[in-house]
Amino acid sequence: MKFRFRLDTLLRVRKRLEEVAEMEFSAALSMQRAIEKELEKNKNILKGEEMMLRGKMEEGIMSTEFNLRCQLISQMEQKCKELDRRLKQAKVDVAEARGQLRQRHVDKELVSSLRERDLKHYLKEVDARLQKELDDLVSLGRAKRLRIRNR
Repeated sequence: MKFRFRLDTLLRVRKRLEEVAEMEFSAALSMQRAIEKELEKNKNILKGEEMMLRGKMEEGIMSTEFNLRCQLISQMEQKCKELDRRLKQAKVDVAEARGQLRQRHVDKELVSSLRERDLKHYLKEVDARLQKELDDLVSLGRAKRLRIRNR
């Protein structure tokens, strides 16, 4: 008789759910890293623009160019604020995905431990059956030898 785990379908589902949670966590983490890179890039551009504006102000700058540079800096600051907001949300998403992944892993491990327990129980039953068969064979052999001797 072959071992058959009664909750095998549930175990397969739990494994698949864990795989999906891993993919979602990976995607959330990738998104967070991409936003962090973009934010860093924009902050560097913003610093460069601010330094360029200061340099041009020391040299003397036309008011129209000054206004354009100020608008550009303002837009860059707004974009950085938006990226900051998106980064905070991405961090929340990563934390949620990490929690979901942990829960899926715990769920899968629970069913896996049930499977292991059932397998151990099954193996004990098989061992007991085999031992009984061996004992019966030994008993039959002794009985035959006793009959032969008693004749």
